[in-house]
Amino acid sequence: MAKFAILILDEEPGFQLGAQLKTFLQSESAYHTNLIDSLSKVAEIVNRASPDLVITVLSTSVNKTLETFAHLRAVCSGTPILPVVRPDSPPEIFDDLLSWTDDFLVTPLRQAEVIARVKRFTVAERKETTDHISESCGLAQLIGEDSAFTALKRKISLVARSESTVLLTGETGTGKERCARALHYLSRRAGKPFLPVNCGAVPVELFESELYGHQKGAFTGAVAARHGLIAEAEGGTLLLDEIETLSLAAQVKLLRFLQDQTYYAVGSSRPRQANVWIIASTNVELPLMIKEGTFREDLFYRLAVIRLDLPPLRARVADIPLLASHFWSMHAARAGRTDLHLSQQVLDELCQYPWPGNVRELENIIQQLAVLTESHNVSPEDLPIPRRQNSTRSNSHSFAQKKAVAIEEFERNYITELMRTHRGNVTHAANEAKKDRRALGKLIKKYQIAK
Repeated sequence: MAKFAILILDEEPGFQLGAQLKTFLQSESAYHTNLIDSLSKVAEIVNRASPDLVITVLSTSVNKTLETFAHLRAVCSGTPILPVVRPDSPPEIFDDLLSWTDDFLVTPLRQAEVIARVKRFTVAERKETTDHISESCGLAQLIGEDSAFTALKRKISLVARSESTVLLTGETGTGKERCARALHYLSRRAGKPFLPVNCGAVPVELFESELYGHQKGAFTGAVAARHGLIAEAEGGTLLLDEIETLSLAAQVKLLRFLQDQTYYAVGSSRPRQANVWIIASTNVELPLMIKEGTFREDLFYRLAVIRLDLPPLRARVADIPLLASHFWSMHAARAGRTDLHLSQQVLDELCQYPWPGNVRELENIIQQLAVLTESHNVSPEDLPIPRRQNSTRSNSHSFAQKKAVAIEEFERNYITELMRTHRGNVTHAANEAKKDRRALGKLIKKYQIAK
C-alpha cells in the first residue's frame, strides 16, 4: 500500500518547527514526509509527486501568510492544507484562518496532537472507500454454503453489532483472520484500523511495550516515546492471533486491560483509556492448556465472551468445489492462464483429499496449479497432493486392498488428531501413541500432515 505523502513547508530560519514535524511524522510508518524551506520549491515537488497533505509553518506576518496561502492554493489545487501558527500571531491571521482551511495546529507542538490531526485527513480519505472495503472484506469473502458454515456467517453478522469480545477457534488455515476482518468491516468500526498481531512473534520481554507503548528512557534502547498496538488500533479492532503463545506474565497484563480497557505505557504513571474491540484467535484447545496450567482460566473467560468455532474443510466437503473455483478464477487471472479450466475429475479428486491445512492449503494448491501447469488441460495427475491408489477406485474389492485403504485412513485421521491435541509437539504425540518418534515423523511426512 502506498504511503500517505506529506509535504512540510517551513521558510523560517533554521526551520526548527518543520524538522520537529518531520521527526514526529517519521515515527508513523504509514507516512512519507518531505521537508522544504522555500515556497518556490512547492511547484517542483507537486509536479514530481503530488502530496496528499501540505503542512505549512505560517509567518507572523499577515501579508506573508496571505502570499503563502495564495501560492499553495494555486499550485496544490484540491490538496488539503494544515497550517501551523504561533500563539503570538496577529489576530487577523486567526480571524481568517478557518476560511482558508478546516484545521490548524498551534505551537508548541505535541507529537500526539500532530499525529491525531494528520490522521483526520487520512481517515477522511478512507471514508470514501469504506463501503467498498466493507463489502469486499465482509461476508462476501466467506465462501461456502455448508449448513454449519452458513450458520457461522449468520452469527458473525449478529456479533458484529454487539462488539463483544470474541474468541475464534479452529484448525490452522480455516480462515480465522478472514472471519475477524469480516467482524470488523461489518461493525460500526469499519472506517477505523484493523490491526492483526501474531502474539507468537512478539518477544515475551517486549510484550507490554509492544501492546501499550513506552515513554522515552523507560528502558535501555527506548531513545524515543513510542505508541503501542492499542493506541494504533484506537477506535478500531485488534486481533490477537495465536493467543495461546502468550506467557503467563503477558496473560496477566492483558487481563488487566480487558477488565476496563485502561492501560499504562511503560515508564508512565498516567493511565490511558482505550476504545478498541479485542478479538482473539487460536488453533488449540485452551481448556486443555488451562488444565496443564499454561493458560489462565480467568483470561479464557474474558476472551470467550462469544466463541465462534470454524469448521475444518474436511467437514464441509460440498464447499470444496466452490472454494476451488473461486481461487482458480483469482490466481489463473493473475498468472495469465485464463485458457485453463478445472475439470470435474480434478474437482472430484480435490473432494477426496482430507486437507490437513484446510482452506489455506487448498488455495496454495490452486495457485501452484495456475502457475506451474504447462498443458492446456488440468488433469488429476497435475495435482500436487497424495492421490489414492488406483485400487481404491477400481472394481476390485479384495480383502488386502480393503485392509490397506482402512489402515491408511485410520493412520491419517489418528495422527492428524494426535498432532492437533499436542499442538504440533512430535515428542509428546509419540509418547501418547507409544510409538518411536522417528517412525511417527515418517508417518507425518507420508500423509503431509501440518505440524
